[in-house]
Amino acid sequence: MDIILLIILSLNLISALIIIPYPVNFFFLATTSVNWKDPIPKEKYSELELPSVTIQLPIYNESKIIEKTLVNLENIIYPLDRLKFQILDDSTDDTSRLIELNIKRLKEKGFNVNIIRRSTRDGFKAGALRNGLSKDNSEFVAMFDSDFVINPNFLHNCIHYFKDRNDIGAVQARWGYSNLNYSLFTRAMSIGLDGHFWVEKIGRKCLSAYISFNGTGGIWRRAAIDASGGWSSDTLAEDLDLAYRAQMKGYELVYLTGVVNNQEIPPTLRTWIIQQSRWSKGFSQNIRKNFLLFLFLSPNCSFVCKIQGIFHLAQYFIPFMIVINTITSTLLIFSPSFNTEIFSIFGLLFTVAIVCGIVAYASAIIRAERARWDLFLIPLFLFWGGGLVVRMAVGTLTGFVKKGGEFVRTPKYNLSGIADSSRQKIHDHIPLDKLTIVELIYMLILVLGFVKYCTLGGFYLFNAFYFLFLCLGMLNLLISELVHAFSS
Repeated sequence: MDIILLIILSLNLISALIIIPYPVNFFFLATTSVNWKDPIPKEKYSELELPSVTIQLPIYNESKIIEKTLVNLENIIYPLDRLKFQILDDSTDDTSRLIELNIKRLKEKGFNVNIIRRSTRDGFKAGALRNGLSKDNSEFVAMFDSDFVINPNFLHNCIHYFKDRNDIGAVQARWGYSNLNYSLFTRAMSIGLDGHFWVEKIGRKCLSAYISFNGTGGIWRRAAIDASGGWSSDTLAEDLDLAYRAQMKGYELVYLTGVVNNQEIPPTLRTWIIQQSRWSKGFSQNIRKNFLLFLFLSPNCSFVCKIQGIFHLAQYFIPFMIVINTITSTLLIFSPSFNTEIFSIFGLLFTVAIVCGIVAYASAIIRAERARWDLFLIPLFLFWGGGLVVRMAVGTLTGFVKKGGEFVRTPKYNLSGIADSSRQKIHDHIPLDKLTIVELIYMLILVLGFVKYCTLGGFYLFNAFYFLFLCLGMLNLLISELVHAFSS
């Protein structure tokens, strides 16, 4: 066996051994979280004791949704003398004018509202939050993105967990979906978010492992933010970064499934790409920044906690490993000097791992009390998600070698109900780029691998199915990109 073949084989085996444990661990978290119940606050503030809270809303060119966002603020139930709103407006379009028009009504109703604008968008979202905090002295700070419909009782439901518990750094509420029924796509892709909120997050809490703060729909103790170093813009997942730094400082993050704030699911494959590309960069930047600190300087984290932290922080390396695995598998099965029998075993293991993942997502659907027919959307979710592997792999590599970067916002459209005439609201154009060529080449490699595995037959058909699934996902993405390019 020559050196090149040995390198290809090593990459293939390493990538397979990294990929397979992830869905198996996902299944493990699902079994761990079965008996979860939200914690109950040990003490409660009296009405007169309720502390001061500032709600920050980072805004950037949200003209389609900002009026709904500001109207929703009127419904929040909390003593007005202890509640402030910060509108962190970095907009460069008509959003700023709409904010001015709607803020008048809030102020007339007695709300304390401050609009904070910056000359430059330095640090993007993290920079806006940090700048807002420098002008505020509230004991607690909540954050909401512009597409969130804030639960009127959110503050009352969350604030009591901080009472006489200085070790509680933040409380995270679950996300709901305002446009769940907008299309088959939004309904299917929400399964991934339910997997996070009903399986991963609960499972990690049950194991006393670290969890993420989701950047919105939660409330922080201001002292915990300051003690942990504040908001940092050197990663695009500033929420994950702060959450890990706070937990390494000894703060606990509370998670509540019973408190829900609805948000808008990215309604198209293109908008989903924007979000997932940013998240993949942010997660890999967090690995570079926090991984060694987490492993060796987190005395309050057990061995199990550290293992789960590795799974958590490195999850966006899986798309990169899938790309490596499929390319090297194709090269090896076409090599006349290589015995391909090992691939039939890996094909079987991949199938078992995929089944574990499907069962875990099914448990999330059941726990979320969704319609049972949503179970049949799991393959569709995996199919659409599979088409993103190249984009996410590139995002992961970029984030691993480069700090910060532009925080590309996920477009918001103010969608709800079932898609009809509101489809015309979605017209953001995202042009073809160099990655489209890479995606096309990768899809052709998948086709070659699929055909070869089919000719081998037997257990190799497991591998063929794996390749076909990814290939169809890539084809769907390429068609979507071409349609967007030529319909603009």
